[in-house]
Amino acid sequence: MTITKVLAAPAVLVLVVAAWLLAASHAPVAVQVLSAEMAPAPVPMSGRMPERPPDDLDWQPLDPGVLAGWQDPHWLRWRLAAPADDAGRLLHLSLRAASQPYWNGQPLAANGIVGRSKDEEQPGLIDIVRVLPPSGGTGADELIVLASRHHQWLRMGTTDAGLQIVPIGGPPLHPLGPWLIVAFAAGALGAACLYFLAVQRGQPRAHGAPLLLALGAVGLALPVVEAWRPLFGYPYPWHGLRMFALLALHAAAAVLLPVYLARRFDVDVPGPARIVYLATLAGVVAFLPSFDGRGAAVLLLSLLASAWLLLHAQGEHEERRPVLVLMLAGALSMPVAGGAFLDGPYFLLLAVLMGFLLLRHAERLRTLDRHNARLREERARLSLQLLQRGIQPHWLMNTLTCLQELIEQVPPRASRLVESLAEQFDRLRESSRHSLVPLGDELALCRNHLDIVGLALGQPIGFEVDADDTDLLLPPGVLHAQVENALTHAGASACTQHPFRLRVQRENGRRVLELRSPCGTAGHCGQGTGTRYIEASLAAAFPGGWRFTQGPDDADWCGRIELACAS
Repeated sequence: MTITKVLAAPAVLVLVVAAWLLAASHAPVAVQVLSAEMAPAPVPMSGRMPERPPDDLDWQPLDPGVLAGWQDPHWLRWRLAAPADDAGRLLHLSLRAASQPYWNGQPLAANGIVGRSKDEEQPGLIDIVRVLPPSGGTGADELIVLASRHHQWLRMGTTDAGLQIVPIGGPPLHPLGPWLIVAFAAGALGAACLYFLAVQRGQPRAHGAPLLLALGAVGLALPVVEAWRPLFGYPYPWHGLRMFALLALHAAAAVLLPVYLARRFDVDVPGPARIVYLATLAGVVAFLPSFDGRGAAVLLLSLLASAWLLLHAQGEHEERRPVLVLMLAGALSMPVAGGAFLDGPYFLLLAVLMGFLLLRHAERLRTLDRHNARLREERARLSLQLLQRGIQPHWLMNTLTCLQELIEQVPPRASRLVESLAEQFDRLRESSRHSLVPLGDELALCRNHLDIVGLALGQPIGFEVDADDTDLLLPPGVLHAQVENALTHAGASACTQHPFRLRVQRENGRRVLELRSPCGTAGHCGQGTGTRYIEASLAAAFPGGWRFTQGPDDADWCGRIELACAS
């Protein structure tokens, strides 16, 4: 990977964040707020709700923290500087309540129905826009709101209580520009997910592919849930559900991202470290006072943990560097931008990061697929050579010569030899049709071959098996090739004195097959057709999850196959 590719992902992130900041910079021009006050509303037990607060009401400065605990009817009052002209204006009021606004004493369209109880109240939208009448001409305007929130099922530390006033025809109250940038990033992420699924189809799901897809799904869901309020709106009781959904998505990303990176770059994280990280995330989610604070803390922990994993990974430096730059950029931006980081740049960071990881993972799969295709071609060629070797003229001539002698001298043994020879050809033909065969079939082929050699010599050749795991599939011929190598290099006579011994067991999460045979005087070269066939077959069947070693071990020749267990 060149330096251009290393910097591509950070450069894309800088461009999309810059576009988002530019689109979000056109904020509405707000009218100056002179004062903001609140007070409980005395209401009659029955009849109509009051249309204006009493003159002797005890007003107190508006405190969103205190206001969050008020459910019964209450008054809110804002005094605003009058405009220089009477041009038409729009009011944007954010309030988690049913509300009835009054502008300079004139009622505006109600938002839900304010009630004395939960049954009487009809919930209102959390954000409303109203056309304002002309200013009163007294130098200051007054907005009074009667509100109630009996349907608020989630108690929060603070609540929405804000307003904006803009001229009609001025900048929109909810600018779509930033969300168009987020939608573009989400669309690019969705395209990357579809491309990854197309490449992944039919491939073994290794190196955390399901984790990456789950993280991509979180990255697509986050902007949808976040845009729910500003683009579509909802009644105020839904606000708690939306905040819980956002927190759950943030927590899911905080778990999935470091777990995927650990799997992708083979970082061994100690068990205690995992427990501490998860416990810290759980403590943040449970005990921090605000949803924004929880979300920001969870994301910061995730970015720092991911950066730590990338710094401790071995190899693949050029793959890790762009991801590390993105992690550090996000971690450094959060303390500076604060809550604003959650409103847009985080989605963009996640979209760029996920898109990069998905495309790089897909490219690795394509490269691996091309490599496996070459291995399959090599295996097919070697399989044909192995089949030809099983019926090579020299071996067949020797076997038939021995058969002729047995027919004249020991007819019953000759009959058994014919049956074993026919069985071996049938097994070789059947095995060559499959990419994987059960361990029992491979053992039967080996024993059949040793039976033929033993009948020809007049001495049996043993094959002992010690297996605690027989639920195993192998490429056809990998054990048979080792048996043939031993017969060729050590000699059949040595094999009659020293039986083959196969041990199958699990070691450190891997299946291990260890085949011991006589070493002989000629020794093994270990680089012939049989060895190359074994290696090519294992590489095609278990890409990246196999190991084959062989060599002398005391008086034995030991061939050891290690296979990664399926997770």
